[in-house]
Amino acid sequence: MGKCTLQRDSNSGFTLLELLIVLALIAVASVFSIAAVDRLAGRVQERRWSDLTQQSLAKLRNKAVMGGMVVSAEVDFEGGQLVQGAGDAQDRLLVLPTSFRFLPTNAVASGNTTPSKLALYFYPDGTMDDVMFDLVLPSEGRRRFHLMRFTGKIERTTVQDVLQ
Repeated sequence: MGKCTLQRDSNSGFTLLELLIVLALIAVASVFSIAAVDRLAGRVQERRWSDLTQQSLAKLRNKAVMGGMVVSAEVDFEGGQLVQGAGDAQDRLLVLPTSFRFLPTNAVASGNTTPSKLALYFYPDGTMDDVMFDLVLPSEGRRRFHLMRFTGKIERTTVQDVLQ
Protein backbone atom coordinates (compact mmCIF):
# COMPACT_ATOMS: atom_id res chain seq x y z
CA MET A 1 0.00 0.00 0.00
CA GLY A 2 1.08 3.45 -0.81
CA LYS A 3 1.44 6.07 1.80
CA CYS A 4 -0.79 9.10 1.55
CA THR A 5 1.12 12.11 2.59
CA LEU A 6 -0.19 15.58 2.97
CA GLN A 7 2.20 18.22 1.99
CA ARG A 8 1.68 21.64 3.39
CA ASP A 9 2.84 24.76 1.72
CA SER A 10 4.25 27.31 4.09
CA ASN A 11 2.26 30.05 2.30
CA SER A 12 -1.14 28.37 2.69
CA GLY A 13 -3.73 29.58 5.19
CA PHE A 14 -5.19 32.97 6.04
CA THR A 15 -3.30 36.07 6.86
CA LEU A 16 -4.11 38.18 9.87
CA LEU A 17 -5.41 40.93 7.59
CA GLU A 18 -7.87 38.56 5.88
CA LEU A 19 -9.18 37.36 9.24
CA LEU A 20 -9.64 40.93 10.45
CA ILE A 21 -11.56 41.87 7.30
CA VAL A 22 -13.89 38.88 7.73
CA LEU A 23 -14.48 39.78 11.39
CA ALA A 24 -15.19 43.40 10.45
CA LEU A 25 -17.75 42.30 7.84
CA ILE A 26 -19.45 40.03 10.37
CA ALA A 27 -19.59 42.92 12.87
CA VAL A 28 -21.15 45.29 10.32
CA ALA A 29 -23.71 42.68 9.28
CA SER A 30 -24.66 42.02 12.90
CA VAL A 31 -25.13 45.75 13.60
CA PHE A 32 -27.51 46.06 10.65
CA SER A 33 -29.42 42.95 11.66
CA ILE A 34 -29.79 44.15 15.27
CA ALA A 35 -31.11 47.51 14.04
CA ALA A 36 -33.60 45.75 11.76
CA VAL A 37 -34.81 43.51 14.59
CA ASP A 38 -35.18 46.56 16.84
CA ARG A 39 -37.33 48.37 14.24
CA LEU A 40 -39.39 45.23 13.78
CA ALA A 41 -39.96 44.98 17.53
CA GLY A 42 -41.15 48.60 17.56
CA ARG A 43 -43.64 47.92 14.75
CA VAL A 44 -44.88 44.81 16.55
CA GLN A 45 -45.40 46.87 19.73
CA GLU A 46 -47.36 49.50 17.78
CA ARG A 47 -49.50 46.84 16.13
CA ARG A 48 -50.14 45.21 19.51
CA TRP A 49 -51.49 48.41 21.08
CA SER A 50 -53.61 49.14 18.01
CA ASP A 51 -55.09 45.64 18.26
CA LEU A 52 -55.66 45.96 22.01
CA THR A 53 -57.51 49.24 21.52
CA GLN A 54 -59.77 47.73 18.87
CA GLN A 55 -60.39 44.62 20.97
CA SER A 56 -61.30 46.72 24.02
CA LEU A 57 -63.84 48.67 21.97
CA ALA A 58 -65.28 45.43 20.58
CA LYS A 59 -65.59 44.02 24.13
CA LEU A 60 -67.61 47.06 25.16
CA ARG A 61 -69.92 46.64 22.18
CA ASN A 62 -70.33 42.92 22.90
CA LYS A 63 -71.04 43.62 26.56
CA ALA A 64 -73.86 45.96 25.57
CA VAL A 65 -75.37 43.43 23.16
CA MET A 66 -75.04 40.43 25.47
CA GLY A 67 -76.14 42.32 28.58
CA GLY A 68 -79.07 44.04 26.88
CA MET A 69 -78.12 47.42 28.35
CA VAL A 70 -76.35 50.61 27.38
CA VAL A 71 -72.63 50.50 28.16
CA SER A 72 -70.77 53.77 28.56
CA ALA A 73 -67.04 54.36 28.38
CA GLU A 74 -64.58 57.22 28.05
CA VAL A 75 -61.39 57.79 26.14
CA ASP A 76 -59.18 59.80 28.51
CA PHE A 77 -56.82 61.78 26.28
CA GLU A 78 -54.72 63.18 29.11
CA GLY A 79 -54.32 59.87 30.96
CA GLY A 80 -53.95 57.74 27.82
CA GLN A 81 -56.57 55.26 28.91
CA LEU A 82 -59.89 53.73 28.00
CA VAL A 83 -62.25 53.41 30.97
CA GLN A 84 -65.70 51.93 31.33
CA GLY A 85 -68.37 53.60 33.44
CA ALA A 86 -68.48 57.01 35.04
CA GLY A 87 -67.60 58.65 38.33
CA ASP A 88 -66.27 56.36 41.06
CA ALA A 89 -67.47 53.22 39.27
CA GLN A 90 -64.86 53.45 36.51
CA ASP A 91 -63.03 50.35 35.34
CA ARG A 92 -59.79 50.90 33.42
CA LEU A 93 -59.88 48.67 30.37
CA LEU A 94 -56.73 49.89 28.66
CA VAL A 95 -53.82 52.04 29.83
CA LEU A 96 -51.34 53.05 27.15
CA PRO A 97 -47.58 53.11 27.70
CA THR A 98 -46.10 56.62 27.95
CA SER A 99 -44.81 56.58 24.37
CA PHE A 100 -48.39 56.16 23.04
CA ARG A 101 -51.33 58.54 23.44
CA PHE A 102 -54.91 59.07 22.40
CA LEU A 103 -55.79 62.23 20.48
CA PRO A 104 -59.13 63.63 19.32
CA THR A 105 -59.36 63.60 15.52
CA ASN A 106 -60.20 67.29 15.33
CA ALA A 107 -57.19 68.34 17.45
CA VAL A 108 -54.83 68.55 14.49
CA ALA A 109 -57.28 70.08 12.03
CA SER A 110 -58.61 72.83 14.27
CA GLY A 111 -56.79 75.17 16.56
CA ASN A 112 -59.44 74.76 19.26
CA THR A 113 -58.61 73.51 22.71
CA THR A 114 -58.74 69.76 22.81
CA PRO A 115 -61.20 68.01 25.10
CA SER A 116 -59.73 65.89 27.86
CA LYS A 117 -62.24 63.03 27.44
CA LEU A 118 -64.47 61.52 24.80
CA ALA A 119 -67.68 59.75 25.83
CA LEU A 120 -68.55 56.47 24.12
CA TYR A 121 -71.96 54.79 24.25
CA PHE A 122 -72.69 51.25 23.10
CA TYR A 123 -76.34 50.18 22.75
CA PRO A 124 -78.00 46.75 23.13
CA ASP A 125 -79.00 46.61 19.45
CA GLY A 126 -75.31 46.69 18.42
CA THR A 127 -75.23 50.34 17.45
CA MET A 128 -73.08 53.02 19.02
CA ASP A 129 -72.48 56.74 18.88
CA ASP A 130 -70.59 57.87 15.79
CA VAL A 131 -67.20 58.99 17.14
CA MET A 132 -63.58 59.07 15.99
CA PHE A 133 -60.29 59.35 17.81
CA ASP A 134 -56.64 58.64 17.03
CA LEU A 135 -54.00 56.49 18.63
CA VAL A 136 -50.66 58.29 18.25
CA LEU A 137 -47.74 55.88 17.88
CA PRO A 138 -44.11 56.42 18.94
CA SER A 139 -43.09 56.40 15.26
CA GLU A 140 -45.28 59.54 14.87
CA GLY A 141 -47.79 57.51 12.88
CA ARG A 142 -51.45 57.44 13.82
CA ARG A 143 -54.26 54.91 13.77
CA ARG A 144 -57.75 56.36 13.52
CA PHE A 145 -60.60 54.51 15.21
CA HIS A 146 -64.04 55.22 13.81
CA LEU A 147 -67.04 53.82 15.66
CA MET A 148 -69.86 53.76 13.13
CA ARG A 149 -73.30 54.61 14.43
CA PHE A 150 -75.69 52.28 12.63
CA THR A 151 -73.51 49.38 11.55
CA GLY A 152 -71.74 48.94 14.88
CA LYS A 153 -68.47 48.53 12.99
CA ILE A 154 -65.22 49.63 14.60
CA GLU A 155 -62.99 50.71 11.75
CA ARG A 156 -59.26 51.25 12.13
CA THR A 157 -57.32 53.16 9.48
CA THR A 158 -53.81 54.56 9.18
CA VAL A 159 -53.59 58.33 9.07
CA GLN A 160 -50.80 59.52 6.79
CA ASP A 161 -50.45 63.19 7.68
CA VAL A 162 -47.76 64.26 10.13
CA LEU A 163 -48.53 65.69 13.56
CA GLN A 164 -47.55 69.28 14.12
